Amino acid sequence: QLQVTPKGSLSGPISVIKSTINKLGFFGLYTGAVPIFIGTSIGYGCRFMAYDKATHVAEQSFGFGRIGSVIVGGGMAGMATWASHYPLDLVSSRMEASVALGGQQLTMTEHIKEIYAQSGVKGYFRGIGPCLLRAFPVNATIFLTYDLCKTNLT
Repeated sequence: QLQVTPKGSLSGPISVIKSTINKLGFFGLYTGAVPIFIGTSIGYGCRFMAYDKATHVAEQSFGFGRIGSVIVGGGMAGMATWASHYPLDLVSSRMEASVALGGQQLTMTEHIKEIYAQSGVKGYFRGIGPCLLRAFPVNATIFLTYDLCKTNLT
């Protein structure tokens, strides 16, 4: 909420919490949680499926070694995660921003309909390019670090 409110109206995380509770009650702190829970479930299912398939293809079809296949698999897993749950992440962000800006508190379904009415299907993927470009190196690093720690520390 600090990112979308007028400068100076909220001074930090504590003021955001107080403002949200005053406006919406305690459960207002969970605005946008439903699409995040659904999207995360979908995203992480896709994440590990993509990792498994990409590492297998990198090893079997392209002859990558373990480290190379983990890098490719991790990068592809990150991209699959974001691509699969990006629309619901967008809906969650809009739900949070509308509350922060003092607008009407719409339901998840109402936001989904509003995005579609304004931009069609493309509206659900606005801004995904930079997100996917960032996802590959970040997740390749995460998976490689995990694999190297698992291998060398056990």
